Amino acid sequence: TSTMASKIITPFAGPLTPTAIEAWLGHCEDGFAIYASTKTDKAPDLSIETKIRLAGSNMQELTMAAWWNAGHVDFLKLTSWESFEKQIRSRFMPKGYKMVALRTFFLCAQNQQPFLEYAATLADARNALGPTIITSNIYKYQLLFHSH
Repeated sequence: TSTMASKIITPFAGPLTPTAIEAWLGHCEDGFAIYASTKTDKAPDLSIETKIRLAGSNMQELTMAAWWNAGHVDFLKLTSWESFEKQIRSRFMPKGYKMVALRTFFLCAQNQQPFLEYAATLADARNALGPTIITSNIYKYQLLFHSH
């Protein structure tokens, strides 16, 4: 399974930050979509259990790996990939992380920072929220109107 898993999704080695976790969950979804669109007719579809098992077996960060090992029997009974993502977020995302990221995003201004530092801080705050909270237009407006 680890050879197959490494071809479908990348291992998560950390850090346990909202940005890194959201990025890895996005990589998992991309990997599942690529597998589905490129598999041969004889290759099996990925069941929900298989997707969860692939993700769990690629949790290399020690705290996350221990969490997977302790709960994998129950996780494999979940009825959707989204349910597993929710479990990951509720366990590893800090309480109120979305509000903190939104506050960071909307209060972010270049001030005396070099532009690339400002843009990286803004991107991190946006990425911590996942792909749908802050649209690309809102991101561009914030970047434009708060730089100097």
